[in-house]
Amino acid sequence: MTTSLTQTPLNTWQKADWSEFVQIADDPKNSKLKGYYYQGHLRLEPMSTGSDHSQDHALILFMLTFWVGQRQILATVKDACSYRQPGRNELQPDISVYVGDQANSIPWGTRVVDLDSYPLPDLVIEISDTSLADDLGAKRLQYEDLGIAEYWIVAVETQHIFGFSISPDGTSRRIRTSQVLPGLALNLLEQALQRSRTANQAAVTAWFMGQIQAQ
Repeated sequence: MTTSLTQTPLNTWQKADWSEFVQIADDPKNSKLKGYYYQGHLRLEPMSTGSDHSQDHALILFMLTFWVGQRQILATVKDACSYRQPGRNELQPDISVYVGDQANSIPWGTRVVDLDSYPLPDLVIEISDTSLADDLGAKRLQYEDLGIAEYWIVAVETQHIFGFSISPDGTSRRIRTSQVLPGLALNLLEQALQRSRTANQAAVTAWFMGQIQAQ
């Protein structure tokens, strides 16, 4: 495979060895691409600049940050962080969360998180505007194989959140309430997303804060 971006199709899995993937993913010319590597295949995606994706992304980030702060849960929420298991896996979820004892496990100054040296995030989230099929397919399998405890997919078009709890043996089951952030119901986040289609973000966040404070 050539390392030329113009000859590397986007939004599809392509067979490649690890060295080819790293050469492409680490090329500064490709800094605005998200990179995934799984089972000997790479996938490159443009970082979304769409208004719908960015608005849902920002709202989910706020709601998670407010939730853990209000509940005094030790947690670190990361935006578009890259994770690498050299030779085997690369992932760049839209949002990732470390909880509890792992909240401060990634030191400042880290660019790409080496999963052979540092722990996996407890929760990963993909904001799916144009990538829903892949987020429900190969990426879900990758996160299951890695053993990430929880995985959400936020479907921008329908404002639905697919939640999966992943057991240590790699099997997953559907959830409607987070296990990693106990008590956080996905339907509450969905209601906020639905409200955002007709209300401004300040109004939606005020509503969400009120709902949480009333619990």
